Amino acid sequence: MKHSIYLAVMTAGAFLTGCVSTSTFEEKSAELAACESRAKSELAACNAARTETETKLTAATQELDVYRKVAEANKQKLEVVQQRENQLRERMQKELTDKSVEIEQLRGQLTVRMLDKIVFRSGSAVILAEGMEVLDKLVAVIADSSDIIRVEGHTDDTPISDKLKVKYPSNWELSAARASAVARYIETKHHINPKRLESLGFSMYHPVAPNDTDENKQRNRRVEIVLKPAPESEAAPAMPAPPEMPETTGKAP
Repeated sequence: MKHSIYLAVMTAGAFLTGCVSTSTFEEKSAELAACESRAKSELAACNAARTETETKLTAATQELDVYRKVAEANKQKLEVVQQRENQLRERMQKELTDKSVEIEQLRGQLTVRMLDKIVFRSGSAVILAEGMEVLDKLVAVIADSSDIIRVEGHTDDTPISDKLKVKYPSNWELSAARASAVARYIETKHHINPKRLESLGFSMYHPVAPNDTDENKQRNRRVEIVLKPAPESEAAPAMPAPPEMPETTGKAP
């Protein structure tokens, strides 16, 4: 009897143990399947993110190449302009040997500075013969260029005399009249396209020296011819737009 009871207990234990093992196996299998599914999902997201990054990198590389080409073209253009300006400067220095004429190159612009004593009489906007001679030499050098020719009139800080105030109420009017006279002379005598010409009067407000001595005042009474590179006759072609990056839907995990 005791032996029968023992066998029954052992059999029931084995049965229960088998049930527990089967249940645990199924749970572990389900967990493994879930982990595998998550891993596949994360791998797909990583691959999508990598593809998006590679696409952006390709687009950025192409964009950088475009900017490099534009920069190289601008560099070559600047070198050509600089070379032409140097040649123009050398020619002017040979032609304009008067001590009352200065040539200055600053920020990509050439400036010819002429003291007013060789261009105008005091208080006058009528060009002297000596001034015409200097202007003729200057225009002979720059006539075949495409530069904008800006004529600037400058005075010292001495007020206009009462006698001249009827015609030139202030140094503004005198400086503007002198600049206009030089621009008109260049146009009519040398047939320079007036679209290349500009005239500006700066009165006494752009001195090159303090107005504290007669010599400095004389330096400030001047006409300046500023040569500026002409704008492009036609609109420059627009810089190529960077490649458009395709939209992606992948998200990083």
